[in-house]
Amino acid sequence: MSNFKIKSMKTASVFTGRCKMYRILLALALLLILQNLKIVGAVWRYGFIVEDERLVSINKVVILSHSNEQGGPVIAGWSVPPGCTVQGDPTKVPLLTCASEGYHRVAPLFKEEGYQEEERYIYVSKSYFTFAWYAVIPFNGFLEGGRKILRMWLIDPEQAEFSEIVKGSNYPSQHSYYLSINFHNLGQFPIVTLPDSTQKIYGHFTGYGYWEAIIEWNQPYVTVDISGQLISFQHRFVLDSLHSFYWEPYETFAFTSMPVPIKLAQGLMPVLNQDPCTPHRAVFLTQLAMTLTIDSFKDPRMVYVVPHGYISVPPWGFLEVSDAILLDDGIIFLMYDMLLWRSHRDKVLQIRPEIFFTGVRGMVQRTTCLADHPSQEGVDYGKVLVWTDDTVYIGGSRFTSPHSDGKYFKRLARSRMGGSFRTVAFGSDPNKIAILIMDSYYMVYLYMFNLKTLEFTPKHLLSKIAPDQILRGHIRMRFYESSKESFLMWNETMMWYSFRDDSISGTLSLPGFRDLSTAAGRSWIHEVVIDQNWNLLVKMSNNVVFFCKYGVTKLVRLARWILPSSPASLYSNANKLSFVVSHQDRPVKAYYYPLHLETLSAMFGGDYSCAYVTFKHNMKKYYYLDKGQENAFWAQLVYFEWKGVTIQVLRSNKALLDFDLSRDFELVHQVFTMNMTIKATQKKDFTSEPNYDLEMSLSQGIVRVEVMPNLIGNKCELPRNRVSYFSVGCPPNRHLRVTKHMTRSILQLDTYQFGYSLRPWGVKCEKKTFHNFTIPGSVLRTPQADDVVVIYDWEKYGCVFRMHYKAAFRPDFDLYDGDTFVRTVHSNFVVWEINGRTDFSYNTTMYQAGCLRDAQTWDSILKTTRYPVEQAWGPGIYKSCFVLDDATLGDMNRPYEIMNRSFSNSLTFSKEDSAHYIFTARIVDPNYSFCDLRATFAVQTFGISKPKYEYLILYVTLSFTFICLSILGYAYFKYVQIFRDLQEKKKHS
Repeated sequence: MSNFKIKSMKTASVFTGRCKMYRILLALALLLILQNLKIVGAVWRYGFIVEDERLVSINKVVILSHSNEQGGPVIAGWSVPPGCTVQGDPTKVPLLTCASEGYHRVAPLFKEEGYQEEERYIYVSKSYFTFAWYAVIPFNGFLEGGRKILRMWLIDPEQAEFSEIVKGSNYPSQHSYYLSINFHNLGQFPIVTLPDSTQKIYGHFTGYGYWEAIIEWNQPYVTVDISGQLISFQHRFVLDSLHSFYWEPYETFAFTSMPVPIKLAQGLMPVLNQDPCTPHRAVFLTQLAMTLTIDSFKDPRMVYVVPHGYISVPPWGFLEVSDAILLDDGIIFLMYDMLLWRSHRDKVLQIRPEIFFTGVRGMVQRTTCLADHPSQEGVDYGKVLVWTDDTVYIGGSRFTSPHSDGKYFKRLARSRMGGSFRTVAFGSDPNKIAILIMDSYYMVYLYMFNLKTLEFTPKHLLSKIAPDQILRGHIRMRFYESSKESFLMWNETMMWYSFRDDSISGTLSLPGFRDLSTAAGRSWIHEVVIDQNWNLLVKMSNNVVFFCKYGVTKLVRLARWILPSSPASLYSNANKLSFVVSHQDRPVKAYYYPLHLETLSAMFGGDYSCAYVTFKHNMKKYYYLDKGQENAFWAQLVYFEWKGVTIQVLRSNKALLDFDLSRDFELVHQVFTMNMTIKATQKKDFTSEPNYDLEMSLSQGIVRVEVMPNLIGNKCELPRNRVSYFSVGCPPNRHLRVTKHMTRSILQLDTYQFGYSLRPWGVKCEKKTFHNFTIPGSVLRTPQADDVVVIYDWEKYGCVFRMHYKAAFRPDFDLYDGDTFVRTVHSNFVVWEINGRTDFSYNTTMYQAGCLRDAQTWDSILKTTRYPVEQAWGPGIYKSCFVLDDATLGDMNRPYEIMNRSFSNSLTFSKEDSAHYIFTARIVDPNYSFCDLRATFAVQTFGISKPKYEYLILYVTLSFTFICLSILGYAYFKYVQIFRDLQEKKKHS
C-alpha cells in the first residue's frame, strides 16, 4: 500500500459515464419488458390483527388485501383450499380462516381473463399461544428520577377493542379485564426485562385488571421484553413479546423564513438510513419527499430546512440531495459532491467548516450498534464514513462533539498508488474498514484498514472475479457481524460473498439464473438488508425481494409485497419485526412484512430443509475477562441421526484466550441432543516475563466468538445473539474496597480484641472529627527538622480506621465492578504511607514467612529505581521470595513487607505517640489483574498518653524555680535598699 498513486479525475469521469450509460440501458430494457407483461401492476398481501406472525394458528383471522395500479385488474374473489373460508367483500378487506394445520394455497381471482398473480402457501400452525401481552406507559406514569410506570394486561387479539389494537388504550377493555383477572387467579404475572440486562422486574396486580411495574430508564425510548408463566386458560397460553415506547417529542420550531422541503435527486432509488442503536429513528428519501421518524414510522414527518448562506432554492421550490445520514443531533446531507448540515435544533441547512470539503463520492454509516462495545485505547470506532477519490474520513454519532482539531471528520487514509477509492464499508471487526480501490487500468483491489494499527491488509476475493463483472455500475459492500471477516459485495446485477476471511467465497445467486438482474426481470439491485434474525434480504429496483440465511449461498425469490412502481425500502424496527416502507401514497406508510411466513411460502414444495431441529445457547453479547478469570456457557443442538451436523466455535485473536470445549450426547428415538460446555479462560503466566509492560499490551484485546452449527439451510433458525465479544483486559470500573478485619493484640491477653471500631465499606461513620494532624519531621522517609501539618480530606479518604496502638492491623480487600461484588482478594499487596511516614512496621520477619531468599523491601526497591514511591513497586518488578534462585540470602530477621489475606503478616504502629496514617495499598501479583488495583485507607491509633506525674513534676519545678527567683530578687533589692540607707546615715553623721 505504500506505493499508492493518485488517480486522475479523467479516469473517474470515464468510469462514471459508463456506469450511467449502463443504468440507462437497463432502465430501457425494463420498460420494454413491463409493457409486454400483463402480470405486472397488481399485488396482494395479508396481515393480522396484531403485528405478530407467531399468533397465526387454527381458526385465527388472516386479513387479505389487494392493490393495483391505475387500470389494473379487478379482483373477483379468492382461491382457497377446502377447510379455509374467506368472509367479506373480496374487493375490500376479506378475512381468511383455516380450520386445519399446514400449508394452504391462497391466490386472488380476477374478472378479466389472462391475469394471474403469484400464489402463496400460508402456513397455519397448531399453536396454543393465542393470547398476547399489552403494555403501555400511561400519561401519569412518568415519575421523578427517570422512573416510569409500565402497565400491562392480557388481550385476545380477536376480542380486543380497536384502541388496544392500535396501542392507544390506558386501561383494559371489558374482555381484557376479565381475561387478566382469570389469569391472575391462576398465578400468572408478567416479568419485564430491560435491554442488555439480566435484571428481572416483576409486575404486581393492582385489582383493576392490570399489572404494574416500575422501570428505571433515562433514555427517551425503551424496548422491554415481557414474558409470563407457562399457565393456560381454556388450554391456551400467553405469548412472550417485545414492546417499544417512545417519548422523544418531534422538534417544534418556528421558522424565521419560508421552509423548503428536501427530496431525493432524480434517477436515484429510495434511500432509508436508520440508526443501528436506535432503530426507531430513521430517514426515508424519495423523489416525493424526505421523511423523518422517531417512532418506527407510526407518525413520520416531512423534513424541511431553512437554506443559509450560499445555498439557494431552485425555481421549483425544493432541494435535491443524493443521501442523508441521521445523527443524534442533526442530519448530514450529500448534495452533488459536498456535505451540508441541518441541526435538529434550528433546522438551518448550511455549509459548516467542520465538514467543508468537496469531491465527495459517497457516505455510509455503521450497520451494527457499538454503544456498549468495549472501548480500546486510541481507537475511534466512528459511525459515519465519507470518501473522496483519494481520501477516507470517519465521523462520530454527534456533530457537536468534533475532534480536537475542530473538524467533525477525521482523516483515515489516502490513496498512494495511482488509484481512486470506489466504495468503503465498516468491517466485521469494529477496528477495521474495507476500502475498494480501482487503478488507472480499471483493476480493482480490496483492502482492510485497521483503525488501531493504521495498516492495510489485502483481501483476495476479487482475484477470483473477472474485472469486467465487477465494473457494472456502482459497487457497494455490507459486512456481517462475525468472528471472521464476512461480507457481501454487489454491483447493479451481481452479488458476491466472502465468509471467514476469504475461506469460503463465490457468487450469491438464484438457481437457474446467471445473475440477479435476470432473475428479477432485468431489474437491478436496490438495497441489501441483514435483519436482527440473520436473514439476508436483497431488494431489487422493481421491489422483487430475494432471501437467504446467513452462510447460505443460494437465494430464494419471495412473492412481491409492494407494487413495482412504488418507491419502497425494507425496514426492521426495535421489536425485530420487518416492514416495507412505501411512499406510493401520502403519507409514508410502513407495511408489516411477515418474513417468516413469506419464506416458508416461497420454499414450499422445493428442496429446502434444515440439518437440525433446534439450536440455542446462553451466550451474552459482551464479556469482560481479567487475568485468570473464567467464563462458562453452553450450547445445545438437537438433530436427527446421520445428518453430520455439529457445533463449531469460531473466534478471532485466538492467542488471547484459551477455550475448553466438552461435549455430551443423548440419543432418543434417532434424535440426537448435543450439549456443549464452553469455558473461556485467560491463562497466560506473567511471572517470569522480562518485559512485563509489553506482554501486558500484547495480551489485551477483543475476541469475537461465534457459536453456530456447521450446516445451515434457509429453513434453519439462528439465535439472535450469534456473536459475542470477549474483552480481555481491565474491566470497566473495577476497583478495590477495604473491608473489616478484626485482629487480636500480640501483647495483650487473647480475650481482649482491638480494632473494634473498624468498619466495612458502605457503613456510615462520624466524619470530620478532626481536620488536620501533625507528623513529626523525624519519622519521615527523608527526615527534616520541621514537623508537617496534613489537612485530612474526608471526601477523598473517607472514614478512619481507629486502632489501639498495640494492635496489629491487616487490611482486607474485596474486588468490585462498579457496585457489583466480584470476589474477595487473596493476592499479594504492598502498602506505603502517602505522606512519607516510616514509623510503622510489620509483625512477621522473612524467616517467619518462610522465604528461601531475600524478600523485596521498600528500601531495596527505592535504591534500584528512578520512579517515585507511587510507581516504584508494582506487578512488573515483583519477585517472590518463595522461589529459590541465585539471589543472596541476607538478614532473614528483617520485616517481611508483603501482605496477603491468607497470611498473618500485619502492620504495627508507633509506640511513641498516637498517630494518623494514610496508606495506599497496591496489588503486586503479576497474574492477578490487568488493572492497576489500588486502594487508600486511613488509620488513627489511640492508647498512648503522657503520665500525670510527669506534668506535675514539671509544674512543681517551674513553680519552685519561680518562687526561688522571686525571693532572691526581693532579697537583692531589699539588701540594696538597706545598704543605701546605711550609706546615707554615715554621710549625715
